[in-house]
Amino acid sequence: MANVFAPNGFQQYQGTGSAPTYEQVVAAVASANATPIFFGDPVVQSASTTGVGTGYINQAYGPVALTVGATGIATSAAGTLTVTFTAATTSTSGNLPSSPNAFAPPIGSTITITGSTTASGVNLNGTYQVTSSTTTTAVVAAYGLQTPSITSNASGTVTCYVPVAGVFAGCKYLSTSQKRTTWSNYWPGSDANGDVTAYIITDPNARFIVQTGNSNTTASAVGLASIGQNISFNFNDSASAGETNGNTANGLSSFFADQYSLIANSSAGSASNNFLPFRIVGFANYEVGSISPLAGGNGFDSTTAYNKIVVGFNNSMQRGLAGI
Repeated sequence: MANVFAPNGFQQYQGTGSAPTYEQVVAAVASANATPIFFGDPVVQSASTTGVGTGYINQAYGPVALTVGATGIATSAAGTLTVTFTAATTSTSGNLPSSPNAFAPPIGSTITITGSTTASGVNLNGTYQVTSSTTTTAVVAAYGLQTPSITSNASGTVTCYVPVAGVFAGCKYLSTSQKRTTWSNYWPGSDANGDVTAYIITDPNARFIVQTGNSNTTASAVGLASIGQNISFNFNDSASAGETNGNTANGLSSFFADQYSLIANSSAGSASNNFLPFRIVGFANYEVGSISPLAGGNGFDSTTAYNKIVVGFNNSMQRGLAGI
């Protein structure tokens, strides 16, 4: 049976501990954070306008495409490389949250540069870790580039990848309207007196079931060839209209695993796949050589678009790579 597009975020079904809570940790959402966070949403550590972590969390976002001018990449004798870009917004860089801060590449995040050129032929392309930033600049460690004062004459594609901090699993807060502590599937973006106590899944071995979709073009089945690749997420599917960021009626996430971020579709090249937040490890309710008893359920037909897959953390603050 063909699948119907009805995503509800990253739903845990396996991990340390036992169902239904598995292993969760306490985090905090700033009461001034006006961007809702839904059950099943990936979250990231909030960062200030200088890229420094604030200790709070907010709803995660996919890879951020930076708009860089032709001469916007330059090296220095100190072994650093600076990328100067136009301040990122939701209209230019995808599903960035509008709150709590304007976007600055978080310290410890990864920037990839592909397709850039210089007049001297020095290669500035590669993968770099952010050491400091503002809303329009990112300074990265580039010790392998020993030639100082090289400036690009074409910037190519510059993308920022931010490690996820976990997956949101509900919260509690003192409600200003109800005058009591409220337990909720999601943070609605207002109504808290003081910080919000959030519960997030950080277990490095956690496994999640998530529906697939495609933010850019017609979706197709995410097949066996994609197992082992990494994947990002989105809530805007190319074939649908009027989609919202989360469902306020039930508090569930509307994120899906974005097929457009797979290697075959990536404008930043295959190397950038290393830094996507989740790793595809299998299909939901699928075993090689057998027929699942749930094959008739929505998302369990692995041969058609919008099939459900099993993922684990790849680029997260609790795993390898560099932390924030």
